Amino acid sequence: MNFQTLYDFSYSLIKFNEDNQDRESLINCLKKSLSMFFKIEEIKIFLMDEYSYLLKNFVKPWENMGQNKEYDEIKKIFDDFLTKKSNFKIKGSVLYFPILQKNKTLGILKLFSREKIKSDNEFFEILPLAIKQISALCMVLKNQEQINTSTKFHKTVRNIAKITETQYELDYILPIMGEMIDSFISEHLIYIFIKNKNKNEYKLIWPSNCSDNKIYEYLEEITPKSTTIIKQEGKTGIFPLIVDSKPYGAIVAYNHFDKITSKEIEYLEEIKSQAQATLSRAKSYIKVLEYATLDALTGYNNRHQFEKRLRETTASAKRKNQPLCCIMSDIDFFKKVNDTYGHAVGDCVLKTVAKTIKKELRESDIPSRYGGEEFIFLLPQTTPDEALIVAQRLRKAVENKKINIEEYKIPNTKEISVTISIGVSVYNKNDKLSETLYKNADSALYEAKESGRNRVVLYKN
Repeated sequence: MNFQTLYDFSYSLIKFNEDNQDRESLINCLKKSLSMFFKIEEIKIFLMDEYSYLLKNFVKPWENMGQNKEYDEIKKIFDDFLTKKSNFKIKGSVLYFPILQKNKTLGILKLFSREKIKSDNEFFEILPLAIKQISALCMVLKNQEQINTSTKFHKTVRNIAKITETQYELDYILPIMGEMIDSFISEHLIYIFIKNKNKNEYKLIWPSNCSDNKIYEYLEEITPKSTTIIKQEGKTGIFPLIVDSKPYGAIVAYNHFDKITSKEIEYLEEIKSQAQATLSRAKSYIKVLEYATLDALTGYNNRHQFEKRLRETTASAKRKNQPLCCIMSDIDFFKKVNDTYGHAVGDCVLKTVAKTIKKELRESDIPSRYGGEEFIFLLPQTTPDEALIVAQRLRKAVENKKINIEEYKIPNTKEISVTISIGVSVYNKNDKLSETLYKNADSALYEAKESGRNRVVLYKN
């Protein structure tokens, strides 16, 4: 064999290991390296899962392969490698060889060539070396992912514990928890349910729908003393949220094909415990905040205070026959900010946007945080034309603001920008309910978001 070819092949695998990339990148690296010997069409790696005892696609481990011809063929060859200890098998234009760990067969590599593979190919002179190098790379990636999973777990628990530092509304907290858990438990569908106070029924809070109605039946089994409930032959896990000795809701992990592993159950039980503590604190905060007036994160009026100021302001406008307008704003694609940079950066964005907007308001204007990423502003003695000018000023100020996130150490990102959508409404003294003012602004805000975002829309009857 040409020494240069051997060197180039080995060096490409060594270089990949130094770069510490992902599974799909490894497949691409192997295609390039093995193309020195074969006309590569496709390469697949399958590893035996230690929990389900099924061979799984290395790049797409969530795929179910249990009921197809390819799986049966691969499993048969895998068993041959286990028993006969042969180190390769050729079937026309397809080559198989084992993935090993300490000489134990843990998987199989399947190489598709565009031409018939011959056993005198010079690759077979270095096959033992190739098997060792490729196997080592697979194991390094797998071990690194286990370390990353453990890191994500601790980060998830920590972030759930910190939610109530800036958020206390349960309708906002529960979806955030769902997003955090979902990003950590990637191979299972995650659902968050909350229990109806007066009935033994559960409402899905996150995500938007649940396709398996049996989950609702399992939730009915939850009692104040319930621990983890495993159903559907281990494919569904119900993790009850017990708050103040009562069933409050549940975290559900569900997979169509695979069982939840003992390690995943351990992780989810720890997350559940932290979630229960966070929900308990949030409920306590809500009771305290019934008597508070300011939002802890932004310094704006909180929702409770807003409702009080709304009644006062509309009553004053009606009594004095003065104009009154309402502005409702929402940060565009705020969920993407949280998903991309984390909730700490999300909170930084909320605080910065609130501060930026406040600089553009008058002393007489009344700013409030309505919930999540929504802000609402009452503008006394303000005509519709004046309100539109103010709204555009707010929109432009936020659009032009560079938000410094350097302290959060996001790779290659020191600052970000966001935009806001705005709805404007005008008080009508004939409206029977003061709430009509902000509900109209909310309708206009919805139209602004639906029509492209980063714009101002005036509500029209």
